[in-house]
Amino acid sequence: MPFFVAGKGNDMELLIREEYLERAQELHRKHPVVDAHLDLAGEILLRFKAGEKEIIRNYYLENWKKAGINLIVSSIFVDSKVLKEGQTEAAWENALAQIEALKQDIEAVNTEVTAVSSKEELEKALREGKTGILIYMEGLDCIGDKIGRLEELYQMGVRGASLTWSRENALARGCCKAKERTQISGGLSEKGIEAVKEMERLSMFLDISHLNDDGFEDVKRIAGRPFIATHSCARTVYENYRNLTDEQIETLAVQGGIIGVNGCKHILGSQSGNHLEMLCRHIEYETVKMGASHIGFGFDLCDSYDEAELALEHRQGLPEKNDCFINHSQMPLLTAALLQRGMSETDVIQMLGSNFIQYFEKILPKAGMSGWKQRKKKPNCND
Repeated sequence: MPFFVAGKGNDMELLIREEYLERAQELHRKHPVVDAHLDLAGEILLRFKAGEKEIIRNYYLENWKKAGINLIVSSIFVDSKVLKEGQTEAAWENALAQIEALKQDIEAVNTEVTAVSSKEELEKALREGKTGILIYMEGLDCIGDKIGRLEELYQMGVRGASLTWSRENALARGCCKAKERTQISGGLSEKGIEAVKEMERLSMFLDISHLNDDGFEDVKRIAGRPFIATHSCARTVYENYRNLTDEQIETLAVQGGIIGVNGCKHILGSQSGNHLEMLCRHIEYETVKMGASHIGFGFDLCDSYDEAELALEHRQGLPEKNDCFINHSQMPLLTAALLQRGMSETDVIQMLGSNFIQYFEKILPKAGMSGWKQRKKKPNCND
């Protein structure tokens, strides 16, 4: 029986039998596929500033088609180089510029890609076979302590947020960066608690992937709606404080949330190159702890973002490769590996995207806003 070396050229050594790869590709064609975390908006803005155009078309669209992707959750992530002490306004402008850049780039491929901000728009994208783009804030550093700005973000199409990235802000402390693997104490501030309540009022989803353990406990105590971890793994499989403990995984499931399995090697524990093996281990462990109906994918593929940043800054060389896949087209290799290792098709189909689709259909507002609202002063995406 023919075998494929999974991810040849990207340090993945698991051998996949042809029959499983063919079945995986069929599942990707017939069922919803979701990546719940991609720094797409930030990369688009970086490449716009470097003079490029049509980033989705040139870097992503063909690979999304090969993977059968129906929904991408694009983060709005403000880099620490922009967010400096006392410069919340610069971070705010950068966040809004990312939103505008993303909207412009979607418009360039609007026959195949569409903005999603409601249940109605999500279901329309699925019916029409388009890739939907849902946006959320990866950290609310850019609002400072101005909780009212959440509603302004909502009016521009933002439908969720994590309180912080791996750094302290006015709302929460956050956990360590992926490579650091150290514990950080300190939970939500009073403004952080206020932000959670305001997000729930606005029907924005809450992502806890970058919260530390104290912050998780605070969210567990105050949240009234299901929260999710868009891009995290299991700490028992690989001890990194960016990953969730067994108790946190079980809590996430009990309250109706989902964990999106992260594909960064420093979070997977695949620095030696066994990416596919470690992805499977995390997924299989989480299936035991929380059930297949609470697992999805949030691969956090950042290599292309890092390359864009390097090019804009005119630095020589190539950035470190951290992603489990060369690009999204390799997603069926993971599906095939899970099937080959004995996971049922029913469970795999849920993880591919059905779980996240069902979650967003519950959490998003029923109807859309007939397009994302323009801000009064449109940021110049080329500045």
